[in-house]
Amino acid sequence: MNESNVTRQYKELVGRYQAVPFAKSVVFDVDQYVVTKSLDGLFYMVGEEERKIRKNPAARVTDLLKEVFG
Repeated sequence: MNESNVTRQYKELVGRYQAVPFAKSVVFDVDQYVVTKSLDGLFYMVGEEERKIRKNPAARVTDLLKEVFG
């Protein structure tokens, strides 16, 4: 996020917004949002892979997978 300047651009945008008279205060952590969404996506993909392994016995390619999903 720092390499692509997303955090800096977001903070500049919020700063401009808060400079507007009578604007409500914005409490939003863009870094936390990105981390949370990334983890949501990761767990979704893990769940999809588990679903595939449970449905298709041929997807159980290791001894551990065969033991767990036997």
